[in-house]
Amino acid sequence: MLNDIIGIFTNGFSKKNKNSNSSEYDGILDEIKDFPKSKLNKCLKDAERIAIKAGKYSLKYFGCPRKVSKKGKADLFTEVDLKNEKKIKEYLLKCYPKFGFYGEESKDNTNKKFTWIVDPIDGTSNFVHGYPFYCVSIGLAYKGIPILGVVYAPLTDTVYKAHIKSKAYKNNKVIKVSSSNKLIESIIITGFYYNANVDDDFLHDRMVDFANMVKSTLALRRDGSAALDICMVAEGVADGFFEYGLSPWDICASTIILKQAGGRVTDINMQEYDIFSKEQYIASNKKIHKEMAKVLE
Repeated sequence: MLNDIIGIFTNGFSKKNKNSNSSEYDGILDEIKDFPKSKLNKCLKDAERIAIKAGKYSLKYFGCPRKVSKKGKADLFTEVDLKNEKKIKEYLLKCYPKFGFYGEESKDNTNKKFTWIVDPIDGTSNFVHGYPFYCVSIGLAYKGIPILGVVYAPLTDTVYKAHIKSKAYKNNKVIKVSSSNKLIESIIITGFYYNANVDDDFLHDRMVDFANMVKSTLALRRDGSAALDICMVAEGVADGFFEYGLSPWDICASTIILKQAGGRVTDINMQEYDIFSKEQYIASNKKIHKEMAKVLE
């Protein structure tokens, strides 16, 4: 395996498989156009309120969790995940009893048109070890399409937020994606899919992605919180992000934040991304999107 990895960085390889998916995105967008902005504003305010409350609670245990369990290789969760999700779920379903809830630890009425999609701590491994990069992520989806998002970073007391009829904000200041138009001059962020059961071909393909992107960019970063990573692209401090195998709670909130900041999100086939697909997720400032997709083919 080591020789395989060295060879990838030296020569580059072709990946063995490609996957694609599609969604009824355009039709759902037409339905969303009729949503009252005032209701979206209220949902955003409520999501922000509970995200901050949950985030501040987590600070007491940052770097020193009372209990850590293993869900899989390199996939940790803590009491704080469970308590935070419970707090968020109870609050949101009390405010919006007709909505569904889809969390990392629990699910409730996920067949509803409106569904809260929540990660109580995105970057749990970072949180457990005291690495200062994690967040609370709360998204709202309509028929599976992200329409609202709040991402709260407790350590910096930073709130990213947006809904489909608003601009994107960082601490109430409008944010926009970068103007970088060349991949070789861009900073890209990525992550690695955690699953002990993946086969060697899958791991090989992920290393191909990583190696080819290293050779095509100014710099490649990996910080361990997809939700925050995508917000970095939304505010223009990074230019793109990609990762394979992400769950809906990892990306629902930050996807709409990035889009409202002027960014783009697609799968490898340049189609609108299905947040439940776990396929290759590509996010960018739009200008380097085609280059990113080409590198990841």
